[in-house]
Amino acid sequence: MNSDISIFYKRRFIIEVFLKICLCYLLLILPSNLYAQNNNINKKEEYIVINQDTTFTRNVTVTLKQNTSTSVYPIFYDIELEEVSNLKVYIKKGNRFKPYQNPIIQEKDLENEYINSKKIKSIILPPNVEAKISYTVKCSELMYFSTLSFFSYDNIDTLQYKIAVPNTFHFAYNVINKDSLDYLVIDSLQLTDTTLWKIEVVPTKVKPDIFTYFGFYKNLRSPLTRTIVVPKAYQHKEKDYLNDWYIDIINGQRGLDSTVLSKIDALTLGITDSFEIIDTIYSYVKNNFKYVGIEIGMGAFVPYHVNQVFVNKEGDCKDLSNFLSEALNYKGIKSSVALAATYNHISDCNFPSLGSANHLICVAYINNQPIILDPTDPIHLAKTPVQSLQDRSILIINSNGGEFYKINSSPPQQNEINYEIELIAESQKMLMQGTFKIFYKGISGNFLKRSFFDLSDADLNTAARKYYESIFDKHTITNFKINLLDTIVSVEGNLSVNGKIFTDKENQFIFVDFLPAIIEQENRELMLEGIHLGSTIDKKVKLSIIMDQSLEPFSPVEYSFSNKGTSLNFKISNISDLKIVYNYEFLNNHIITDTENISTINDILKSFKKILNEPIILKSKH
Repeated sequence: MNSDISIFYKRRFIIEVFLKICLCYLLLILPSNLYAQNNNINKKEEYIVINQDTTFTRNVTVTLKQNTSTSVYPIFYDIELEEVSNLKVYIKKGNRFKPYQNPIIQEKDLENEYINSKKIKSIILPPNVEAKISYTVKCSELMYFSTLSFFSYDNIDTLQYKIAVPNTFHFAYNVINKDSLDYLVIDSLQLTDTTLWKIEVVPTKVKPDIFTYFGFYKNLRSPLTRTIVVPKAYQHKEKDYLNDWYIDIINGQRGLDSTVLSKIDALTLGITDSFEIIDTIYSYVKNNFKYVGIEIGMGAFVPYHVNQVFVNKEGDCKDLSNFLSEALNYKGIKSSVALAATYNHISDCNFPSLGSANHLICVAYINNQPIILDPTDPIHLAKTPVQSLQDRSILIINSNGGEFYKINSSPPQQNEINYEIELIAESQKMLMQGTFKIFYKGISGNFLKRSFFDLSDADLNTAARKYYESIFDKHTITNFKINLLDTIVSVEGNLSVNGKIFTDKENQFIFVDFLPAIIEQENRELMLEGIHLGSTIDKKVKLSIIMDQSLEPFSPVEYSFSNKGTSLNFKISNISDLKIVYNYEFLNNHIITDTENISTINDILKSFKKILNEPIILKSKH
């Protein structure tokens, strides 16, 4: 099974695929080596000037070493917010850089249904020369100054930032993944009316990923500085400033008209329970509004007006969340929006910067208790965890200066998976046949709901049966049924296992390597860092085998391992002279595999595979 589909929201996955297709098209119409190449850069300098009118200017100078072939230096910018000027190209002759006459500069738009307002300037450089490129980028929105990258696709010896901040403003920053840097110095100098910040770093080299050019830090664990510049009155109250700034934005995009109000009243007619009202409107938005849009520029953080969202019946996360919040407020249920960072974002939303968030959600309140709602997640249920936000912080936008709120994951005991497998052995035919039942509770079965979302009943049964045949090592399943309920997924069927039981005059040999894997939503034998497992989990598997001849009793075979919130207990025992039972329980408190837990999880996976590959030898009674 494609693990991406089982983890990511299916609708977003489709959009991302479409986006990749569009970007691949770009590779065809732009110089062929634009993204694949690695420029060798001696120094990259950015002098950033914060202006009193809340605009800011980036003055960039890049000194490139010789490349043996023609090279391309790209400049990505946003035509809604940014203006590129003073672009100059120099070629080194002797000891001096001299203006390069008539440099080749190509410019392309990137506009389609999902991305707009981005342009790319490509400076084509001849081979075997040292070059210098300088340019200025003026931006009209100060909040757009939200990050300083400490990573690069190019080989950069030195990266320098200088940031001039008037004394009427305050510059706040936060470095993440700092431990991956070999060298970083941050200093400041107080001048007469300005503070000059100086940052020098040897940036981390990362693999090329076109998404990063557009601010999508998908599954990236690289060093970055989140920044925010606020008026002096907001010093040490940066959260309040970001909150107030965004309140001004969404207030201009609210105010439901009579048509929308009538629809909401009709939906909730006769309903008095607050949670039932929430659930009704939430379900209506999820089921009737299409998730569309990855936008750049002001569209990256300014939603469409709620009435337009209703008319269009579509929008991205900020559009749908803003509409949902406004609808709930109309029905007397306190509600707001919140900036959030999903699990695949480069940073958590625990610092007040647009560089902290890649998502917007809705937060409703009942008895002052927050209920997290994500209208872009088609299978999410109110009062259950939003899967992509577990163990992540959000910034709730409200009239009291905003609030950071940590969304916890549910404990493993709420996310049980229970397998009950009962087989009868026919050793002469090397066959075991019987039944199995499976129950997924909480959000443990969400990966199944996402994988089979929108399938008809017939297609669902066919696809799910094939999936479980792969779970049972390609053995035969018949009379298969699956029910995808709100809080429980139930599965049952008949199972026929061939070639896993052998007999001689004195012994019987049983292999149980057809048992379900510990982590079934991933098709890899060992996990990698950064894999989102979907939920905490308490997985219990019980296999009972009734033999066709009496067996000598044996001492139970047990294996137990526990470390850092992850454990595995495995036991083989004989209940009677005709029945043996295999039990294992895997308990995992972690949502994402990371540096701290990856070795423990992989040690368990390797040990479990070794156990399953070794047959149990049973002595027959004579």
